[in-house]
Amino acid sequence: MKKIIIFLLFFNNFVWGHPHTFIDLHPTLYVKDKTIFKTHIKWKMDDMTSAMLIMEFDVNADNQIDKEENSFVYENYFHSLQKSNYYMNILVEDKSIILPKISNFVASIEDNRVCYSFDIIEDFDINKTKFEFYDKDFFVAFMLEKKFVKAENKKVIITEEDKDFYYMYRLELK
Repeated sequence: MKKIIIFLLFFNNFVWGHPHTFIDLHPTLYVKDKTIFKTHIKWKMDDMTSAMLIMEFDVNADNQIDKEENSFVYENYFHSLQKSNYYMNILVEDKSIILPKISNFVASIEDNRVCYSFDIIEDFDINKTKFEFYDKDFFVAFMLEKKFVKAENKKVIITEEDKDFYYMYRLELK
């Protein structure tokens, strides 16, 4: 009987452990010589999440996020993600660094999908830097594909890792 109860407890956690939001990740890396001098990140939320968020964010129902609405989204939704490092880890020489300040946050609606865009203004050596994207709590699932990445004249390397309870994407340039 104990084995059945233990099985049900673990099975129950497995069944309920799934993402609530799916995000297509669109990074743009601005490179000069061998230095990434700016990283622009764009998240495109899934249709279901977007439908719910548009009702919450677009107060005047004009299918746009205006300046006041953007401030609301930043203060009430995006800023709190700082404690999870905005679902990002930057490795320099295979060591995690403190995430540089996020700037230029913009919430928008594109093709009925909510998008968050933001910049990281920091210099990174392309040969020593890797970007990782994940949510250890598995409430958010990211999708990163080569066609989503912009890095002019640089080879893009994406690796996906199954961490048992969540998936992680690693992005590198060569």
